[in-house]
Amino acid sequence: MDIKTINSVKINQSNMSAAAQSRPLKITGDVGASFIANVIKINGTGKESYYNFKTNAFTDKFVAANALKQTMSSNNFSIPIVFPADASGDVYSIIVIPSKNTVLKNGNGVINKKITQVGQTTLALELDEGSEINSDFQSKYTAHPPDSPVSSVGSTVQIAPTNVSIDWNLTNAASDTHGFGFMLPDRPASNQFTIPDSYWFTQQLQIVNGAITSSTTLVLDSVVNLIVGMTLSQTSAGSISGAPVITAISGNTITLSVAQSLSDGVALGFRAYGPALISKVFGLNIAFNNFIAIGTQLTKTVRTDTTFPASDGAVTLNLNGTYGVTGNSLVRITGFNINENANNNLVTSVSASSTAGSVNVTFAGAADDVVSAVVPVGTKIYVNGSHQEIKITGTVIINKYPESNAKLKLDLTKFITHGVASA
Repeated sequence: MDIKTINSVKINQSNMSAAAQSRPLKITGDVGASFIANVIKINGTGKESYYNFKTNAFTDKFVAANALKQTMSSNNFSIPIVFPADASGDVYSIIVIPSKNTVLKNGNGVINKKITQVGQTTLALELDEGSEINSDFQSKYTAHPPDSPVSSVGSTVQIAPTNVSIDWNLTNAASDTHGFGFMLPDRPASNQFTIPDSYWFTQQLQIVNGAITSSTTLVLDSVVNLIVGMTLSQTSAGSISGAPVITAISGNTITLSVAQSLSDGVALGFRAYGPALISKVFGLNIAFNNFIAIGTQLTKTVRTDTTFPASDGAVTLNLNGTYGVTGNSLVRITGFNINENANNNLVTSVSASSTAGSVNVTFAGAADDVVSAVVPVGTKIYVNGSHQEIKITGTVIINKYPESNAKLKLDLTKFITHGVASA
């Protein structure tokens, strides 16, 4: 009996993206070698479908055309296999079985080549105003979240990076209770602040499995997506002591840097701050480029003629609306006939109104040897240090998409301070 040999079965087995593509199945061997080939698709649901070699499509039911029966007429055989677009993620088995007095060179009875089609995942980017930790923070903004999230969909097998442009606007609430503006760190004269990468985070919620009292170790229902270095940031009941960080994970037991007292069944929020930790949680590769926060220069108009005296004291300046102005001697006003020497014109308190209201400012006329001056109605004044609007811009560079859908947030509490009416 003349035994024929199949020497090799080759197909590109690297991960496929979600896009449709064709890959050749190449078989080498003796002339007269025979084989049967099948391509089986394991759908994301676990259901099988079968490649039809006549239609180049997959069918749910197995028919004769799903089996390629071939006798080699030369030493090389090649046929393209067309893989359809599929965003859910699938695994394909390319099976070659020798037949009719044919054997495989390596001695195996069957060759099974597997290819993974990686599904697309979504990376969501949004702002976090801190309302999960302090519900009052939500009231400081006109929207929740403060501006619309941005999403990007891609595959983990992509080659080129994806750039996602961010252009967010934060607007202070138009409220007599909460409309005292936003302040950037150190209230820069440029009204601009460079946002560190470490202010971005991803959060995972897990449930306490068994109450603890003054303990650094606790058991959770699951530790999925938890890693050493994450910060315990919130709890659904009770309170968090200090700023605990995960220092160890063993099974479902975690160790924290600060002892806690927590009840059974409480939901805990753990945050991974910065690109290095974020990448470990989701297996993505990401960078944040040129993120800055720019406060819009705040201007108001004077509602009544106001005299700045030659003597020391406080001056009340009536305005056509006060929203965005903060008190507590943190910001300063400037404008026509308003002396700017020393610590003049720090806003000590604000009487809030959307169309009226007033601000009280400090004034050291005698100390600065200035004369009395009138600031007339309609004068434009500039408020330096607080803003009704802050614009955030930058680019998120996605070098590798996450293995599962992920959400990243920018922690506004790290660099936005909410204004107050007075000390």
